Amino acid sequence: MFGLLCDKIVSATLVVLNLLAPVEVHVDADRAYAAGGGHLADIYRPDAPGPSPVMVFLYGGGWRTGSKASVAYVGAAFARRGFVVVIPEFRHFPAASLSDILADNAAAVAWAIGHATEFGGDPHRVVVAGHSSGAWAAAMLGLDATWLKQAGSRPEDLAGIVGLAGPYASAALTDPLDKQVFSGVDPTMQPINHAAGRHPSLLLLTGAEDRDVQPSATVALADRLQAGADPAQTHIYPGLGHGQIVRSLSFPFSGQAPTADDIARFVAGAHTGP
Repeated sequence: MFGLLCDKIVSATLVVLNLLAPVEVHVDADRAYAAGGGHLADIYRPDAPGPSPVMVFLYGGGWRTGSKASVAYVGAAFARRGFVVVIPEFRHFPAASLSDILADNAAAVAWAIGHATEFGGDPHRVVVAGHSSGAWAAAMLGLDATWLKQAGSRPEDLAGIVGLAGPYASAALTDPLDKQVFSGVDPTMQPINHAAGRHPSLLLLTGAEDRDVQPSATVALADRLQAGADPAQTHIYPGLGHGQIVRSLSFPFSGQAPTADDIARFVAGAHTGP
């Protein structure tokens, strides 16, 4: 009973935070990043004059659900810290394949790089971040050049990648429906199989109590990257579960872990080039 009550309080708090987001910061809603219905993004802008670092945030939802509106609080939280945040909408499984999802995400990122100056952003300081399946997509875009090249960009144009509780290897998934998404899918769709070679700087974050995507996925990818020229920064937060890590990005949940501070520090110092 107590757990159910806590869940209801958390859900209600998130609803309030999402409703308050457009009041707290400047929001350009429903900007088209590609042709076709549904290819829209919300842009959260700080009060400070630019050029500001840009974060493209890809929401989670097990590839099947989620929306940009559900993480408006993330956009507002980082806009308050002085960043431009672009949160795109994209297609979902099973109506769309994993390739379709990556194509949408890549188009949104390429658009954000190309239009950064229009909303006060710095095109040389664009970071892609994501939670859960969004972290999977962020890692794929940074590690496998295929997707951004198809969208007219490239991983070298990214200042960094931030993954929160990412399923970088499908073996880390515990939900049968999540596992079904990867049934019969080519292994090249797993970020861990693209760890070799050059790539943007990576910050990999996970919660020690994550029961949906085992922290072993983060550790495994970090270990693979450690063997290369560009090892990832990694943080495993004690006591955090799968949903808690993304909620900790905003007040009143930010006291659970320094997740937002760690990301802000990484984004503030990230840039393309030498």
